[in-house]
Amino acid sequence: MTTISFKAIPISNSTVTSAARLGELAFSSIPKMIETPAAMLYVRSGVVPDVTYDFIPDNVTRLLEIPLGSLVESMTNLENAESYANFARLTDPIYCPFHDSLVELRPGGNGNLFSSLWTKSGRKELNIDRFKKLIQLVQPTMYETMFDGDTPFDKTTDKRFTKDRERSRRFLESSLEEKLMPSNSIIPLVGGHDKRHRQLYLNEILRILPTHEKNIYGVSFEGIHPYGPITEHLNLESVKSMIEETRTKLNEHKNLLYTMPLLWRPDNVVRGIDLGLDLFSGAYVPYVSDRFIILTFQYNTNMSSNSYGADYNINSKEYFNGKQPLLTNCQCYACKNYSQAYVYHLIQTKELLGRTLITIHNLYHYHEFFRQIRQNLKNNTWNEYRTMILEQYPISQQK
Repeated sequence: MTTISFKAIPISNSTVTSAARLGELAFSSIPKMIETPAAMLYVRSGVVPDVTYDFIPDNVTRLLEIPLGSLVESMTNLENAESYANFARLTDPIYCPFHDSLVELRPGGNGNLFSSLWTKSGRKELNIDRFKKLIQLVQPTMYETMFDGDTPFDKTTDKRFTKDRERSRRFLESSLEEKLMPSNSIIPLVGGHDKRHRQLYLNEILRILPTHEKNIYGVSFEGIHPYGPITEHLNLESVKSMIEETRTKLNEHKNLLYTMPLLWRPDNVVRGIDLGLDLFSGAYVPYVSDRFIILTFQYNTNMSSNSYGADYNINSKEYFNGKQPLLTNCQCYACKNYSQAYVYHLIQTKELLGRTLITIHNLYHYHEFFRQIRQNLKNNTWNEYRTMILEQYPISQQK
């Protein structure tokens, strides 16, 4: 079993007034530690959407984000393998969140003894025994424990909040007490947008932490949105005070890793880092790539300005004869070898290579953005950098 450690690194001599921080996530199974803040590499059923592992850019953080919803239908096949990593020939560390950031959750799918995973093929019920069996079969490096989280923002009653807390706590305790379960857990913090219920649940976590501190490596802020496309425009101001209060109560546990599922648009990444988040879902890249969006936002002051703004859609007739790359001076494989016109042609003829080239560029661009984030935090230039990113995204895009 892989052992992991996370060490938060305060920013020394910093003018940063937010909770932004650096960190080091180390795994016994790989020699190189992962620096945070970092985006994970989104994987569904063992495959990065539209790209083979050979063509993943070198700058991509190789921590695989594999939602349990993409694995639940493979349980029978997994029973004949030592672990999912062996079954899918994966050598990188794996994090399994309970839900898929790309798939919208529907209300009313949970019960006293089960929670529902929403997959591409519909709802799959998972009781605690089946959840534990799935985790034992997958053997992820880290995993998020099972929870309820069915707390729509404007439709949740006090009774529903109470069920959310009680079920999530029961699922959590059952997972932590199971000796056969992998020990590297990320705890979901539930309670929706209700301050009282979130504090009640956090008090339960604070009671559990001393006993299971060696098994708990981080927390995930859950139950505050329905997942899926709508989260691209989530206004983080609506959850800012909740996250700040939670971090204050957990302050003595300085090496807890903080994450939150979301389609992390670059401006919200900056806001999330200001709130002290360390690990970010990588689902934004397949989300935009699937719609033929090319990321072009300026992530480095040395980048030349462009006329596209933060992004553009390559599936437009204006690029029919475009002789330049997807983004001028980009160093990714797609931009160094192919033109806009060629990628446009591939899309029109429904060739898979079109999506592949778009994804290669977006992976490179997005993960280079995170590399620049870490560099600016180290260089004590975070305030200037965050301003540069935020100015590229109108505040009206938030909801």
